[in-house]
Amino acid sequence: MPITRAIGTRIRSEQLLERAKKSVAGGDSSTMRVLPYHPALLIDRGKGCQIWDVDGNDYIDLNMAYGPLLFGHRPSFVIEKVVRQLQEKGSQFGFPQELNFLVAEKVKQLFPSIELLRFANSGTEAVASSIRLARAFTGRPNIILFEGHYHGWSDAVFHKYHASEELGDEAVRPVIPGTQGMNGAPHDAFVVRWNDAAALSSALDLMRGSVAAVLMEPVMGNAGVISPLPGYLNAVRELTRAHGALLIFDEVITGMRVAAGGAQQLFAVAPDLTVLSKALGAGFPIAAFGGSAAIMELVANGKLFHGGVYAGNAMVLSAADAVLTKVLAEQSSLYSELNMRASQLANGIKGILQRRNVHHVVQHVGPMIAMILTKTPHDRLVDYREVRRHADFERYIELQHALLDNGVYVHPNQYEPMYLSAAHCKEDIDEVLSRLDETVQHWRR
Repeated sequence: MPITRAIGTRIRSEQLLERAKKSVAGGDSSTMRVLPYHPALLIDRGKGCQIWDVDGNDYIDLNMAYGPLLFGHRPSFVIEKVVRQLQEKGSQFGFPQELNFLVAEKVKQLFPSIELLRFANSGTEAVASSIRLARAFTGRPNIILFEGHYHGWSDAVFHKYHASEELGDEAVRPVIPGTQGMNGAPHDAFVVRWNDAAALSSALDLMRGSVAAVLMEPVMGNAGVISPLPGYLNAVRELTRAHGALLIFDEVITGMRVAAGGAQQLFAVAPDLTVLSKALGAGFPIAAFGGSAAIMELVANGKLFHGGVYAGNAMVLSAADAVLTKVLAEQSSLYSELNMRASQLANGIKGILQRRNVHHVVQHVGPMIAMILTKTPHDRLVDYREVRRHADFERYIELQHALLDNGVYVHPNQYEPMYLSAAHCKEDIDEVLSRLDETVQHWRR
């Protein structure tokens, strides 16, 4: 499909978003979609790697709905499966169904660390259930989290160390509630610096015998794309085993994105519990959490309650079945192409920003890419503190606005990665880079 440049106004987007504020709090049902520095943009439709707004402007989409759209907008093989399920069988039954275990069996093929699992509706739900499960299995109260990692908005984990400069110097610190109304929660939760095995070791020593689980994004995807340092995940795995704590990988973002079997396949480190979502449903609201049969037995025998009217409903499971079937059949060629396009984009961005004398760090793990503008030159950022210290957030917002006017959509918060899909071809990336070069040239004047 040829891509034409979006050059029109967004007057109708502005008008409709103002109308929305009269019935929807803030204008949308997610704060991240109506941030004060996000330009007015109301999307009408998407196809492949493109989106169109209500004013008729088209954009190359490098956000992919915050990551779920591994195969782009409206992939025909997913739509056909879902429509067939709705037309021939139904969306929801309130009973066990065959799709439930057929999809679970496919997940297990990609994630060998998962022997049993449960489906949920969102990553937030699945993370909260995993924490409850870890506490029940170990009989311990405390959870260790990391600066800059995001695990959803539940009272179990939502804290300010994801988006705050209140970091402190202590090796381990009680978390600060992430929003009003949490009544002091998260409770029994502590935060340490990520990518620092010595810091985690000190925290586990200080809290010896009380830590139920260590919960992390195995690739930090909510504060730029920060890869684990060589050997770090292995060190974490050894430390948690030595201290009798469970290791939980939040692979909401990385699962089936950085590799077919997620970050645990890419880095060859098996957690005790895994949380999946996003790419699993190709845009349909599904999540899963699972681990060994011994741990999951608490859920299986009902000693630990897990439920939800819509958890594992037939509509979302049909979408997941389509995704998993394709990933299992085509994983070699699929991820080879995704990685090739990601390298093309990342290397192209680096070359343009270097040539235009824009301080930056570009980091990527597979088709997750961070373009971080910095105040001074840097080669690499390895943790949340470095991102907070060196990133130039205001200039990135300016660049995002200029890119949008040139028909390329990236999120204005540079914590949010760019996501590529199987729908992005070489010519699409060439076009993105051409528009970025043109944008930066005029933006720098």
